[in-house]
Amino acid sequence: MDWDWDARPTYESERIRIDGALSPAVLYDMKLPRQIEDHEIGLMLSIADHHLRRGLPFMALVRHQRGTGVIAARHRKAFADWLEDRREALQRDNFGVVIAMPEAIFRAVLRVVYRFRTPPVRTVTTPDVPTAAAAVRSELRRMGQPVTPDIEAFLDAVPE
Repeated sequence: MDWDWDARPTYESERIRIDGALSPAVLYDMKLPRQIEDHEIGLMLSIADHHLRRGLPFMALVRHQRGTGVIAARHRKAFADWLEDRREALQRDNFGVVIAMPEAIFRAVLRVVYRFRTPPVRTVTTPDVPTAAAAVRSELRRMGQPVTPDIEAFLDAVPE
């Protein structure tokens, strides 16, 4: 996917917002995940690739909203393929994902999937945005990354 994340660190549509302006903290705001288009999945993966290629730390917060569902099966497959293709590179200690998933059933499904196939990237699943934001702060500190006032404000501004 051709996108210059250095020149344009954000992307937004009615379906998703990707905000990498305060890297290493990156927000994926899944507004309408069932309607996300293929090129938007490509953008989600390309910002992670951007960080991988440059050896930069990456801490994604994936925000889901109650009642909006999850991405399509073909998109889940694209993520699984991406993870598998980069399994070795993702073993780094400074690459992670926090998922804010309000529906308990979806969190349970993720736990079962992860039990049988552990993702190569550190993944934390939480029930809400405040808990997810706290997890992002904790993960950034674990990585040895500063939680700057701008990142604090960014995390505080993520809609619940």
